[in-house]
Amino acid sequence: MKSQLQFALLFAVSSLIVPFELDLFASEINQKKSKIELIEKDLAKARNKVLADREYSLNKKVLSKDIDVLIKPYQLAAEKTPDWWSEKQAYDMSFVLQKALNNYSGLNVSLEKTWEERILEKENLPNNKIKSGANNNEIIITPIVEDFKFQVLNPKTRGIGLVFISINSKTCVNETFLSTRYVFELPSDSIRLINDIESKELLVKKKKGSSLNANLLVVGAGGGKFKAPEKPVKEVIYNSIVDSAEGLFCSLTDNKNCVEYYQEREYEFPTVEKKRKKRKDKSC
Repeated sequence: MKSQLQFALLFAVSSLIVPFELDLFASEINQKKSKIELIEKDLAKARNKVLADREYSLNKKVLSKDIDVLIKPYQLAAEKTPDWWSEKQAYDMSFVLQKALNNYSGLNVSLEKTWEERILEKENLPNNKIKSGANNNEIIITPIVEDFKFQVLNPKTRGIGLVFISINSKTCVNETFLSTRYVFELPSDSIRLINDIESKELLVKKKKGSSLNANLLVVGAGGGKFKAPEKPVKEVIYNSIVDSAEGLFCSLTDNKNCVEYYQEREYEFPTVEKKRKKRKDKSC
């Protein structure tokens, strides 16, 4: 009876404190297998897109002994808090990162704490999880969200006038940018030096539309409703995590060519539009 009461309280608390759900699935506890499979499917889709054209090669069977890795919840260091961010999302993203790293053999990856354990902790409820002893060989990774930006660019419009009518074509464009950093904490007796891994993902989405306008002498009538592409928050997060997991694996296994790629690559950044005196077109 007592355990049932604790579960009911846990469910009620979790439903109240989650303001916005990105459906990243924070933990395996009480989750259906289909949800875990969906995460794996989304990660595979992101890998095919993000990692397809890399020039370096990975040898995933070079390790003679598994490397123990502990992932902390994501931290937020951005100047502005994204509208999708919450404490739960910090744990959700770490769980997805764990799943992404599980794609690489030779890594024994665990989470510092699950979201459910965090809820029990906040509500001073007992946690039945058996705590293992301290692992002195564990490498701790602290993921940090350093920047997030979403913007809708001023639409590009082209038109053709035919005396009494005009045809307009418009392209709506939005940009989603996510910058993350991963900090390593090595065992006290380690002589290795592992630099931070950075990931900066820019997603550009475009959507075209057209309208037909009737020109009645001076006054115009008609028009069209232009709708911008949806905000791809989940997609940019998965792309970023997949990119980061590859870099983390390369750093942990000392893959020099891969690490060099992450250190020297150039990034794309959001567009900086010129300020215009005329009113901005908000039709997108």
